[in-house]
Amino acid sequence: MPFLHALLLSALLLAGCVREEFPGSGSVAEGKPSLVAFNLVVPTMSSSPSTRALTPEEESKIENLRVMVFRADGSVVTNDKYTGTGTQFTVNSYSGNSYTLFFIANVNNAEVEARLQSAASLLEVEQLVTTASQLDFGMNTTHPLMMIGKQENVTFAPGNSTYSIPVQLHFIAAKVTLKVVDNTAASGQQVSIIGWDVENAPARSYLFPQTADINANLPGTSADKDDYWLTTDVDYPFETEDKLNKTVSQTLYVFENRRGGRINRQLPDNPDNIYPGMDFGDQSHLGKGWFKPARATAIVIKAMHKATFETKQVKAHIYLGADNHSDYTVERGKHYIFTVTVNGLNDIKVDSNVEYQVGDFLVDHGDNLTMDAHPDFRPMRIHAPQGVAIMEILDENYKTYSDPGFSATWLKISPLNLMYHQVKQADDAAKWQQDADPTSRIVRGRYIPHTSVRDTLPETKKWWTAYPDIEATVAPNDDNEMAFVDATHRMCYKITDIKFTNPAAVTNQTLYVYADEHHHKQGNIRRAYVRFTFLKDGNQPSQSEVRIFNISQDGYIQVFNETNPDAGLTVLKEDGTLSNIKKKFVFENTEEAALAMNPGIAPNLQRTTTMQWGFFNILLYNKADIRRNGKLLTANAVYTDVQRSANHEPIEFGKVQDSYRPMYGGSSSGGTGAIPAYTGTDSGEPYYYPDANGQIYHPIYKSSAARYCHEKNRDVNGDGVIDDSEAKWYLPASEEMIMAHIEGLENLHIVGGAGEYYWSVSEWDGGKSLWWYLDQINGNLYESSKSTGARVRCARDL
Repeated sequence: MPFLHALLLSALLLAGCVREEFPGSGSVAEGKPSLVAFNLVVPTMSSSPSTRALTPEEESKIENLRVMVFRADGSVVTNDKYTGTGTQFTVNSYSGNSYTLFFIANVNNAEVEARLQSAASLLEVEQLVTTASQLDFGMNTTHPLMMIGKQENVTFAPGNSTYSIPVQLHFIAAKVTLKVVDNTAASGQQVSIIGWDVENAPARSYLFPQTADINANLPGTSADKDDYWLTTDVDYPFETEDKLNKTVSQTLYVFENRRGGRINRQLPDNPDNIYPGMDFGDQSHLGKGWFKPARATAIVIKAMHKATFETKQVKAHIYLGADNHSDYTVERGKHYIFTVTVNGLNDIKVDSNVEYQVGDFLVDHGDNLTMDAHPDFRPMRIHAPQGVAIMEILDENYKTYSDPGFSATWLKISPLNLMYHQVKQADDAAKWQQDADPTSRIVRGRYIPHTSVRDTLPETKKWWTAYPDIEATVAPNDDNEMAFVDATHRMCYKITDIKFTNPAAVTNQTLYVYADEHHHKQGNIRRAYVRFTFLKDGNQPSQSEVRIFNISQDGYIQVFNETNPDAGLTVLKEDGTLSNIKKKFVFENTEEAALAMNPGIAPNLQRTTTMQWGFFNILLYNKADIRRNGKLLTANAVYTDVQRSANHEPIEFGKVQDSYRPMYGGSSSGGTGAIPAYTGTDSGEPYYYPDANGQIYHPIYKSSAARYCHEKNRDVNGDGVIDDSEAKWYLPASEEMIMAHIEGLENLHIVGGAGEYYWSVSEWDGGKSLWWYLDQINGNLYESSKSTGARVRCARDL
């Protein structure tokens, strides 16, 4: 195919329309000067750029806005262009009733601009067609995407006025992200990716959406022309390459092309081209090419495949659509994400189309979705207009909890944030909170553990049985799937009926993904997915919008050879003499205090990196094993009632309301002193979260060293207490840090690299503690004030 009709960005990057009515104000005098202020809501198609395609900010920025006002008969009232940035514009027009308004943002194409400027009627604008004008698929430009909106039955009153209902803008283009994974190494084969190409992407589109695409009825007729389609023989290089993980990726933009479903046809004559179970009605991705309708849009991957005895040229077609097997519809405003895994020449798996992002349905999260070896969590926030969402766990094979062989039992989801402690309540709500009375008035929340955990608990650990009204709501296997309103204090695999009720604006709802402890060494990564399904109000289930996110969890950083029975550090007795117990310990992978994990909370409140030891001028422990038994000392820095077992383990702590020592935080949490009683506002029922900006305790971002590590443990039975059976992770003692240095861990940069100071749990005197200074040659211990800020890396005994 001799030519390239590449996509518009200045014309392609337009957006669909929305029909919403402004509140009328009755009949008004017509033809009087009118100055009307509007607020615009910009759409989004992604949470992060994949390549040199536009960033989300560039995609949705507004640089200029044309506002066209039409009377009920379709004639023009005003047609003006406004320049400037932001989402608030004031329109100069004339008063009148039953107006229709067109909003067109970011016109950068001269032809489109001229046709809009000269338009004499509403019908002319509705039928306006945009055509290809650039040769870069929208990848090498900084122009923001063009967007449009439409409002009907609008009344302009004389004088100044403001419409409080925002104008929702939409894109006209679809966004496509393609990721290719080379997984042939295990089979002794090799794949060299040459590039990518496009076949049958429309080269033109209506500016405003119509019932059918402009090219809809052309395929298979004499009216069809190659000029109407974007088809090339050019190999475009992938813009992002990850050599370590053997992946390449690319993001581009295409026009909508609603081609529908499969076309029934006879199976191939060559039996080698028939896969097992091949049928028109199957749901295999292998059949998407054979049963495709005419002019279905495809991304073409070209590669060289080298096996033991021969090398072949490979040309793989990835057909776009809303699933990976039978749908070929590409719709404006959606982001289609495809992952192509090449296992061998005849083994190419396409996990495509089940992942796509839609302009007015967005899920965001913090810095990453990679869990650590300790019990971990990640908040995920849904932004949506009026409608209903579903959130569920899928295992690495995309199985749901109800499928045989479901393996992602290590993940749960909940509306409850266990890592954001609550303001202590005095009324009936207190039964859903930790039974403690700290000075700070900040306590852990309680919850009902998942049925798989409940089945393992002794009756004495089932705290909810003391509350008949709560116990009455708990039944066997009742929490694999729950409606949102029933899941308030539950852990589930699937939560349904997450309602968004505001018809005039996009609102958000945050839920939390929880991972169990991963008791394996680093490199043993387990994976799963979180799937979000959104049904916009009034739509059918078949039109649901879907987003899928990868969740992974790596193991711990190993210190000792775990197969050597003589490896480990000897535990000291209370008098400092050696016991007959040796313990191996490991380190976590990531310092959470350096991450911004919570969307919606200012990152500068979260990325604290360092923290103080706390208890300035107070000596908590001065017995002879102070430099060795980190787990015991960590518990002692959190609780007042720690007992020592025969094996020198901390036990029997946290049993009464006044077991807890005062809480300490950073400079934003009260300086060197203990955090005082919280007197600010809270979020109200059901969770009573304090204001994140206040002088509060937070177990990650406003915490002290030992307690921060203690909070890495999971309250398994949900009673609000991390007891001795649950406390595995701790702040290492000074000699444990020295042992880590002897074992060479500084060469792995596991604790931030050279030149970093890390707290130990070992105290020096009332006002000081020992920290470890890490460099590539020496692992030295120094004493420092407990109020000094240092980094923290938590450990776990094996």
